[in-house]
Amino acid sequence: MKELGGYLQLELNGNEEHHKTALPLNTGRNALELILRVRKYTKVYLPYYTCDVILEPFRKLNIEYEFYSINKDLEPAFNYSLLRDNEGFLYVNYFGIKDDYIPRLVENCRNIIIDNSQAFFCRHLKDIDTFYSCRKFFGVP
Repeated sequence: MKELGGYLQLELNGNEEHHKTALPLNTGRNALELILRVRKYTKVYLPYYTCDVILEPFRKLNIEYEFYSINKDLEPAFNYSLLRDNEGFLYVNYFGIKDDYIPRLVENCRNIIIDNSQAFFCRHLKDIDTFYSCRKFFGVP
């Protein structure tokens, strides 16, 4: 068995892209940064249960963030009426198991950003800001 360390080997198999209409960027963080720049949010609510690297775009753009809790079902324990027009709400599709929950969340929460970095094969919802990270699933440069 060949040891891979923390990275997958480069995969060039010539298959079709899974997310054909996605804007290809080199990292999920850069995709999030683009969303933040375009939407011009002044504050974004983030789950406590998230990777520290997600904070980089907020620090770089000097955008305020506040953490919210999640329940045992990995769903937000949050009062959505707190969201203002210039504020965003980031939800992580944990391990790709929250696909069925996300449409219900979108109905109750405005200015939502879906983090599908753990759910590359999950489809995005039309007109909902969503970002992915292929580096967790494939060997890419």
